[in-house]
Amino acid sequence: MNKINVYNEYNNLSENIKGYRKMRNLTQEQLAEKALCSTSYIKQIESQKNFKNVTFITITNICNALGIDTVDLFRKNK
Repeated sequence: MNKINVYNEYNNLSENIKGYRKMRNLTQEQLAEKALCSTSYIKQIESQKNFKNVTFITITNICNALGIDTVDLFRKNK
């Protein structure tokens, strides 16, 4: 079984959130409002500067706001 590098997975998650947000022409502020969290929290997630523990509830809210399945956020970018 392969070990999961948490930081790589987090960076992938961050990139996917940002990518889907941009594809949907949403600002960070709009996504935050739809996902029921703060704009600064979305900025922190997308910036990848600080590793953050993102809860499943937050991930679910972000997915709902973006109109995607949860698994989509964890797909590797090529």
